[in-house]
This record gives sequence, C-alpha cells and structure tokens, in this order.
Amino acid sequence: MPSCLKLRIRLNEGSLDLRITAKGIGEVLPHEEVIPTHLDRLKLALINSTFQRNPIIVDAASGLILDGTHRWAAMRDLGYRWIVVCEVDYSNPLVVLDRWVRAYRHVESSLAEEIAKEFEAEPVERDEIRNEDLVLETPSTLYRVSCVSVKEAFAKLRAIEERLLQYGYAPFYVTGDYKSGVGKRYSLFLIPPLPSKSNVVEFARGGSLLPPKSTRHLVPARPLGVNVPLKLLSNESLDFEALSEILRQRNPVLLRPPVRLDRDYQELLLYFI
Repeated sequence: MPSCLKLRIRLNEGSLDLRITAKGIGEVLPHEEVIPTHLDRLKLALINSTFQRNPIIVDAASGLILDGTHRWAAMRDLGYRWIVVCEVDYSNPLVVLDRWVRAYRHVESSLAEEIAKEFEAEPVERDEIRNEDLVLETPSTLYRVSCVSVKEAFAKLRAIEERLLQYGYAPFYVTGDYKSGVGKRYSLFLIPPLPSKSNVVEFARGGSLLPPKSTRHLVPARPLGVNVPLKLLSNESLDFEALSEILRQRNPVLLRPPVRLDRDYQELLLYFI
C-alpha cells in the first residue's frame, strides 16, 4: 500500500479517520462543474507556487471529491499527474452533506412570478417542502418547481440560474441554514434539492456533473499546510517514500474553531508546521 499518514480524530459524537496520501489525478471523481473565473484564479496561483498547500477531501471508498474540485481541476489542467488527498469515510455520519443556496438581490417580483410560471412551480407551505425539492422563495411566496427526479431538479436549477443571468442577476452563495431573509438583504432565494450521499456518488460515477456549488460537505476535521512540492506531483511515477518523509517531518497542531486564515473555518484544523 502506498505510504501515507493516518490520523484519528475523536469527537463527542464519535471518531473520524483521516488518511493523507496522494492519488492519481484521474483516480478521483468530481461531482460538480467548476466556476471558470475561480478556476482561472487557482491556476494562476498554482503557476506562481511551488507547493500544494492543502489536501483535497475525498471519499476513501469511491474517490469522490467532497471538497477541492476547483483545486483538482486546476492541477489537472496544468498537467500534474498526482494530487495530495485526505481520505475520509463518506458514510460516517460526522461527514454531513448540505447545500449552497443561491441568493439574489433586487429581482423584480414580476420576473420571479414569470419564472415560477415558466417552470411549473406551485405555491406551497414551508412544512410541505421535501429535501429533493427545488424551491423558489420570494418575500411573499414559496414555490416548488415541478420535477420527477432529483436529476431533473438539478437540470431545472441550472436553467433557472441561466435565465436569471440573462437578466443580469448573478447569485450570491449562502449556507442552507439561511432561514428567511427574503425582502431584507435578498429578494429571491433559489434553493437546490438536497440529494442523498448515494445520489452524489451515482452522479459522479455516471459522469453527470451537477451545477457548481450544488453541494456543501461539512467535515469535522481538516488538515492544512502539508506543503507538498508540486514538482513531486508532476512525475509520472510518484515517490511515495519521499511523500511519506515530507509528512513525517511536519507535526500537525490542533486549532479549534472558529479560525480565520484564508477564510473562516468552523471545523477542527490540523495545521502542519
């Protein structure tokens, strides 16, 4: 078995095993498309860097990318053969599947009603909404878009996003616990369906990529700062002994949330120094 570093995090709710290693760039599976502008920024950053700073998070069993799709796509596009990963057990209940809600400002109510009608959306009460539903929320009404499957719901999500973009409305991405701020900061929410974990794996294996930022995976612990040289990851054959030695030379320091680094982190951080 390739060299790696194994860690076990014990929490009140249970334990989570982390395995830091490297995978071939084609061995991991994306389940979402990328945002081109974000991808371009990451590629430029990698061109000007000498390290992969942070592992991407993947499911040990399927190779599904849970966090880090843009970093993976940037390294793939730049020709790297390997990528450093942190493997976790996706079936562990401590790994939570959530979603990103699309929030829009200053959308005219007439346009929202027009879109609801075009996509056969009907008004519903909040307690009628199911996880698999695609929902439009305005200051006055909740609409459920008619869909026969989760796959169709994501297709209609994409179509509604494109329609709003045609009118000049770009989304802000907010977390799924947004509650109801419609009519205050935002005038329209587009709430994606929440698929099951098995749905996500199935989409990835079938090559049916979801729209960007459809899912949000919450992992209770995350390694940062492994700083593996990109030169090592560009070789056709990876020197796993060299990788293992790099990881052994660094000691992870446990940082408890909240932590502000390049962004806000609400999970435990294992910061390698």
